[in-house]
Amino acid sequence: MLKLVLFNCLLLFVIAALLILAKRTVKTERGKRITLLASATLTILFHYSTAIFRSASGNAPFEYIADNPNLILPIYPCNVVMWACLILGLLRDKDSKLAQLLCDYIFYFGIFSTLVGMFANVDFIMNPTLRDYDITKSIVAHATLLFNVLLLPLFGRIEIDFSKNMKHMVTSVIGMYLIGLYCNLIFRVLVSTEAAYDVNSMFIIHSPFEGVGFLTYPIIAIVALFLYFCLFTVCELVKYPKGERWFDKALCLIKNKKG
Repeated sequence: MLKLVLFNCLLLFVIAALLILAKRTVKTERGKRITLLASATLTILFHYSTAIFRSASGNAPFEYIADNPNLILPIYPCNVVMWACLILGLLRDKDSKLAQLLCDYIFYFGIFSTLVGMFANVDFIMNPTLRDYDITKSIVAHATLLFNVLLLPLFGRIEIDFSKNMKHMVTSVIGMYLIGLYCNLIFRVLVSTEAAYDVNSMFIIHSPFEGVGFLTYPIIAIVALFLYFCLFTVCELVKYPKGERWFDKALCLIKNKKG
């Protein structure tokens, strides 16, 4: 595991250096959008690089894709974040409701999922070596995705607004649940019930952790929303003065109704 930690620390150093470079050089909105799009594209290229190489060399690319279902459908949260980054990079209007939703989703879900993908990488844990390209590629792809996620606050795309942030998180949780249901259904219909069970998109069918069978997506989502509720409340406590926080406004509204 020390090897994984050291490699990830090196990647974090590179990410920090690139963020500083982006802060100093990318000034226009067009430049920011191009940077977001380029970063998203790089992550996708890393994600599919083995399949692309196998296709170019004629070395059974379809068998490889069949053995890696997350190359077919976005079965994990980080897969959804990755494609959301691409969609965001393609949007011209950064102030649209879709862009604001994607920014909150990518940042608040992406931070957690990318760090887990880097420091608790399942492929590395099962085969602790960096000499296997697929393992190294998986870690690096999560790192490039983390860079994409951290560009959002750097470019001023993240705003502390309790009501809007919580609405976006609830929408995101529902959206990911629907994506998980769809992915599991596709594998169940086109392959088998056993395949859907093994894929277990968004951890809806069973818990990803042994010994805690109750910890499926609905429970994880409830816990996540509670943590986001606490996080956004703390953020408002830090950012806004007394009287301008969400609970101050709620109390004021209640008093006015009673009056």
